[in-house]
Amino acid sequence: MDNKTRPKTARGRKPVFFQDPGIDKLVAITMALAAEVSTLRDRVDTHERLADAGIKPTSDAVESEEVSDEVAVQRQEKRDAFVDRVFRAVTDELERLEKGNSKDSYNEIIDQLAN
Repeated sequence: MDNKTRPKTARGRKPVFFQDPGIDKLVAITMALAAEVSTLRDRVDTHERLADAGIKPTSDAVESEEVSDEVAVQRQEKRDAFVDRVFRAVTDELERLEKGNSKDSYNEIIDQLAN
């Protein structure tokens, strides 16, 4: 296999975010799948728009389809909502922690400890 056909991979050590390397792998897998789903959603949208316009959605038609600004905005809104759903478990936990770490909560804990 020469350099032209070999898939590109990052060199060096991969960043570690969690104590358990299995969690890092699971997050990487989840993110790769999310990226693929997002791409597939855009392609399905293109197929549907071509079909609605009476254009046969061939590979060439899909690849050459130019997306209007309005469609790009709609897709970005859908993509943002999708990412929000994918990360909901994490963001819900962060919000819970932020609420629990508010200044009022901190002062309440200090008051309880002082008594």
